[in-house]
Amino acid sequence: MRNLLIAVSFLTACTLQAQRHQTIFGDLNVVGAFGSPIVEISSINGESISDVGGGGALILEDFFIGWYGLGNDLAKVSVSQELYDIRFKHNGFWLGYVPKSYKVAHLYGSARIGWGRTELRQSKQTFYSDRVFVMTPELGVEFNVFDFFKLAVTGGYRWVNGVDRLPSELDNKSFSSPVGTFTFRLGGF
Repeated sequence: MRNLLIAVSFLTACTLQAQRHQTIFGDLNVVGAFGSPIVEISSINGESISDVGGGGALILEDFFIGWYGLGNDLAKVSVSQELYDIRFKHNGFWLGYVPKSYKVAHLYGSARIGWGRTELRQSKQTFYSDRVFVMTPELGVEFNVFDFFKLAVTGGYRWVNGVDRLPSELDNKSFSSPVGTFTFRLGGF
């Protein structure tokens, strides 16, 4: 009887081991990964600026998912006749869709969804600070320059929310802006 129980247990374990787990994204294939410098042209408090940063992602067929970070300290604001540098930085999730990426020129769309911080500074000393939520959807065209290098040129809108601890001269609209972006994707596609 004992040998029969051991045999049945062994066969049951082998049968359970052979079954394949079903998953939500089971049919998606990981195609590659990339790293990417990003240059975003926009405005803060009415001044034209460029955010510089980068990101990286895993490519799942026509989609990618990853992480990004952007920032700048070029804009200025006058508060009570004092001039402050505005430091603005954010990072978070980076999601994208790139159909027919095998063509030389093809559609490119992405959304950066993250959290960040803005500070008003003088001589590297922070006087005001606030945490913000940032969402930037964008759509454009991407060019295959080499097998390992793609250049995307896009337009979108950076929506910022949560500005409530800065002086009244600055609010959510001061940081929200149309954007033009250059994305240089380097990696295995």
